[in-house]
Amino acid sequence: MCELHQPDVRRGRWAPTGWPTAVAALAAWCALQPGVARAEHDMGAMSEAHSGGGSALSAGISIEAARFDNVSYLGSHQGVTPSVSWTSSRFGVAAALGMYHLTKNGLSAYGIGDAMFTGHAAIITAGALDAGVALHMMVPTGSELKGFGMGHAMAMPSAWAAWQIRPVVINASLGYSRALVDLGGAEHNHGPAPLVDPMNMQELTWSGGAEVDAVGRIRIGGRVLGAMPIGTGTDRLIGAGRIAWGTPRLSTSFEVQLGIVGDPFTVRGVVETALRF
Repeated sequence: MCELHQPDVRRGRWAPTGWPTAVAALAAWCALQPGVARAEHDMGAMSEAHSGGGSALSAGISIEAARFDNVSYLGSHQGVTPSVSWTSSRFGVAAALGMYHLTKNGLSAYGIGDAMFTGHAAIITAGALDAGVALHMMVPTGSELKGFGMGHAMAMPSAWAAWQIRPVVINASLGYSRALVDLGGAEHNHGPAPLVDPMNMQELTWSGGAEVDAVGRIRIGGRVLGAMPIGTGTDRLIGAGRIAWGTPRLSTSFEVQLGIVGDPFTVRGVVETALRF
């Protein structure tokens, strides 16, 4: 449910300096992501915006469709996640909220997911290397009973880095996610949740990926995202392939994500568009 997407780290001619840090996996982007969407769309910072200087306001929307098949549920979900972000030379903030249609074991439901807020800062902007930190906060606006939310707030600090060797950009992240509740309570040892983007109550998260210029304004790339539970929980591993196109004002991408370990989903497709003002 929190897949946070990676920042656009290139200093190229078209890289959007106001790319939103959270759009619905989204997971994840993630992606620092605790999940893949939005969150798991997951690096939570925008090093291109930081390196470019000035400030920018951006609005984005993410559309996703996924199928899942785990020990308890078989079904699918579709989601739309609007987002807004603001960045200055080294700092930025973003917010996103997903709206879903969920089908589980034949039952259909509509609802919103958990709201995501992000703050991030670039600490290193030296030559080909950009690196920084981010803090993602998830607010329990989604229904835990229906599978739209965790039922409690989550805090997700992380660190990210990107290395540019034209025409390739390599990026990585490392994070920690924790439920802001008493983890000793038996009622909270419920395994990965929610259905729209599962994560553990407490976990270490990581991601790594690369993108390369193809032809014209097109880029192609791939990434992997993972999570290791601390205490009770389930390991998670997601692989994704991505194609993106953009101008300094408008960018669009399409990503196909496969759930490899932990049954976060079977397959998910995410289309994202962001506009910089």
